[in-house]
Amino acid sequence: MIDYFLNAGLLPGLVMLVVATISYSLIVYLSTFYIFKAHLQKKHEKIGRILFRVTASLLALILSISFANQRVVFFNIQSSIEAEAAAIVDLKVDLDFFDTDEAHTIREELINYIMHISNDGWKSLEDDPFRSESFNKFLDIYSGIINLEAKTPVQERLKGNLLNDVDKLSDFLQVRLYTSRQKSSPLVYISIIGLAISMILFIVYPPDRITIAFLSLYVAFIGIVLYFILMMSNPLKGPLQIEPGPFLLLQETIESAVL
Repeated sequence: MIDYFLNAGLLPGLVMLVVATISYSLIVYLSTFYIFKAHLQKKHEKIGRILFRVTASLLALILSISFANQRVVFFNIQSSIEAEAAAIVDLKVDLDFFDTDEAHTIREELINYIMHISNDGWKSLEDDPFRSESFNKFLDIYSGIINLEAKTPVQERLKGNLLNDVDKLSDFLQVRLYTSRQKSSPLVYISIIGLAISMILFIVYPPDRITIAFLSLYVAFIGIVLYFILMMSNPLKGPLQIEPGPFLLLQETIESAVL
């Protein structure tokens, strides 16, 4: 089901999830009401209202925690991508001090790596991240730096910098590789259960047009929050995926013959 929302556009996916949330909530509410309405008495109303408010508060807490956690992860991935691009620039600057064919080859591999990510984004990571073209291109860069010969003391220090930078590049790449796996927050499923419980407790309020309208607005907002939680759980997929902006900037720099 998550695949559908990831592949759909922002507006269609959002509308579909909101409609599904409203339908799910109303089905639980109305079916439960008609099952128990003959047994509902005045004494049940007070405790039902109290429990509904408590459950709604817990549901709001779960949603807020889940949203905050996914937001932090989302922007951490974005920062990692920016740091990966910065590490590539550091590698290129240090390689400029090596006037050898091997260094020139590594520079070309760096450019190919940048161009690939700029044009492909994260698509090649979807099927098999550790056999993807991005990973293979990185291995070429890593192997080239490991085997790069340093002939002067300055180049020895620079090679140490290169090894540190390529190690950082490896860490940033692995962050993207692991993030490319589709996932959803377990709190989303807990929220769905909590929403059903809230709807069951809401049966102390008899259904009428205004009650159903207010309830629909309430659960529509929950659906919106759930949608953004699901989308931020997959930062490299879907309509909210992180764009390779830093790599696009490097591509523009390369094409302008500045880098």
